[in-house]
Amino acid sequence: MQQAPEFHLFCTALGRARNPPNPGTFPNAPLDWAAIAAGARRHRLAPLLLAGLKGWPEVPADLTVELRRQTQLAATRDLAQAAELARLVHAFAEAGIRVLALKGLALSIQLHQDAFPRGARDLDLLVDPLEFDRIDRVLADAGYRPAFALTPRQHASFRRWIKDMEYFHSASGAALEIHERLVDNPHLICFDFDTLWQQREEIRVGHVLVPTLSRRVLALYLCVHGAGHAWERLRWLADLAALLREPGSTDLALADAEAAGIGVAMLHAVMLAHDWLGLAVAPADRSRASTSKQVQRLDRILSRLYAGRAWCEMPARQSWHAIARYSLWQRLYRLMLKPDWRYGSSQIMREAFSPADFATLHIPDALFFVYPLLRPLGWMVRRWRQP
Repeated sequence: MQQAPEFHLFCTALGRARNPPNPGTFPNAPLDWAAIAAGARRHRLAPLLLAGLKGWPEVPADLTVELRRQTQLAATRDLAQAAELARLVHAFAEAGIRVLALKGLALSIQLHQDAFPRGARDLDLLVDPLEFDRIDRVLADAGYRPAFALTPRQHASFRRWIKDMEYFHSASGAALEIHERLVDNPHLICFDFDTLWQQREEIRVGHVLVPTLSRRVLALYLCVHGAGHAWERLRWLADLAALLREPGSTDLALADAEAAGIGVAMLHAVMLAHDWLGLAVAPADRSRASTSKQVQRLDRILSRLYAGRAWCEMPARQSWHAIARYSLWQRLYRLMLKPDWRYGSSQIMREAFSPADFATLHIPDALFFVYPLLRPLGWMVRRWRQP
C-alpha cells in the first residue's frame, strides 16, 4: 500500500509513543504539516502524536501548539466522562442491572493505566440483554433521553439490526450509547453476556470499580469494531496494536479469530499494525498474510481509503468521494470480513435497513415492510434537505 510521507511520519510517531525505546525513522521529504494536524483531528490521536513527536527538532512550533490544544480539549472531555461513567455504573448497579464499559475512557485505562492517551466522543455501555427493557427508567433518572422516538414496530426492528441505542443528556448534551450486543451482525462474533460477565476485568474510575471486557475477548472486539468501519480511524488500530504488544497476545488473538471464523480479518489487522505501527509479527504470520488472496483483497480495498490525502481528510458530504467511500468501499470491506453465507446474507439485509428512514419517511406500522423498498427515496430526501 503506497503511503504519503505525512502518513509515514504520523504512523512512526504513533509507534514511538507506544514503544519509546524505538527511535523510528522519519522521512526526509518535504512535509505538509497541515495534513498531519488534520490527521490528528480526524483520527483523534493528538495526545499520542504529541508524545511521539517529542524531541524531534523538525516539528514546527505551530503544529506543537495545535496538538497541545487538541490534547487539552480531549483531556477536558475525558475528565467529564470519567465522572459520568462512574455515576452511570453506580446507578445501574443500584438498579441491579449488569453493565460492561466499552471503548473510550475504560479502554484507555485498561490498556494504558491512564485516562487521557485517547479522546472519546461518547460513553459506551454493554447492558445485560435480559434487562434491556429496564434501562430507560434508570437513564431517565440520570437525565438521559433517547435519540429516537420509535413506534413499537420500529423499536423491534431497530433492536434486531442495530447493536446499540443512542441517548443524550438533557442538560449537558453528552452522548451515551447503550449496547445490547457487541456487533450489529451476530453472525460475525457472538458472546453470551453471562460469559462476558464471568470473564470480566475491572478498572477503577475514581472510587468506582467499572467492569469491562476481558483482554482475550477485547482482541476480537477491537478487530471487528475497527474492521467493521474499514479502519476509518487509526485510533482503533492503535488500540489493537497496544493490546497485542503484550507477550503472547498476537498468537492467541490469531488463534481465537480463526476459531471464530474471522481469521482473515484479524490477520489483515495484525499486518496493518505491523506495517503502520511497528507491531512485531512472527515471520510465519507475515508469510501467511502475503500469500492470502483474501487478505490481499481487503488490503486493496483499504488502500483506496488511505490513498493520497484520504488518510487525513474526510470527504465532503454529498460528494462522489463520500458516496464511494461509505456506500461502496466500506460496505464491501464489511461484507468480506467473514466467508460465511449466514454472515453475508444477514449483512446484506442489514445494509437495507436504516433508522434514519424512520425520521425521513413516516409510515404507519402496518406498512412497516415497505421501508426497505423506500430506502433509495429516503436517501435522496435526506441529501436534498442537507445544506
